[in-house]
Amino acid sequence: MRIVFLIGMLAALSGCGSYRDVTFIYYPNAPPSATFPPRYQFDALASQECGKYGMKAVHIWDSIWDFDRVRVNYNCVP
Repeated sequence: MRIVFLIGMLAALSGCGSYRDVTFIYYPNAPPSATFPPRYQFDALASQECGKYGMKAVHIWDSIWDFDRVRVNYNCVP
């Protein structure tokens, strides 16, 4: 039983630290807001979030959804 528990804990801990990402969803035609950062600050905020885990932010892709929503993705890499 201990072996099963140890293998389970090892699998859980290794899976938790393996993948992190940061995603921003915004409306490009929306008026500026004090609660949401402007587009030019996304790189800095993603780097700050990934830096909490000792990683770097790498811009992966942008996609356009319905209603003119834009999704900006960053992966955190070691």
